[in-house]
Amino acid sequence: MMMDLKNLKWTKNVTPQGNEWWAYSKFNAGYLFKLHWRDNKTNADKPQKDDLILLRQRGHVTHLVKVLDYKSEYDIWPGDFNIYRIVETIWAINWESPPTSAKANQVFGYDEVLRYESGDVMELKTLPTFQKYWNTNDGFDKFKNHVCTILNLS
Repeated sequence: MMMDLKNLKWTKNVTPQGNEWWAYSKFNAGYLFKLHWRDNKTNADKPQKDDLILLRQRGHVTHLVKVLDYKSEYDIWPGDFNIYRIVETIWAINWESPPTSAKANQVFGYDEVLRYESGDVMELKTLPTFQKYWNTNDGFDKFKNHVCTILNLS
């Protein structure tokens, strides 16, 4: 049985901080963590509670996360990346040996996804490149099935 991805609505590019190779790599399936935004509370508040977000970095999809709170909060430190949402990791990449199937262009089915560089969440249904590739009557459902298959979410 495939995982229910009815709430998969977003994608977000994340950037490792400091000398980390992968951002959020210690948060495998079942972990809760603060997913951070840089200076954009309006964007951070867009996902609704229980929405799913595909996180991308270094040309890979590295996490599928579920939003657990109702709105963003501020961390206590001043400066960048102090806006966050509490999320739960539903799926995470194999950090030691990232599979080719987790490359963003494989998961999304088109190469233009590699140019989505903003750290803001992007609504899948409104992305022109997403619409161009998955624009059929049941395209979004096909995309969700494709994600389940390629990330082995059965």
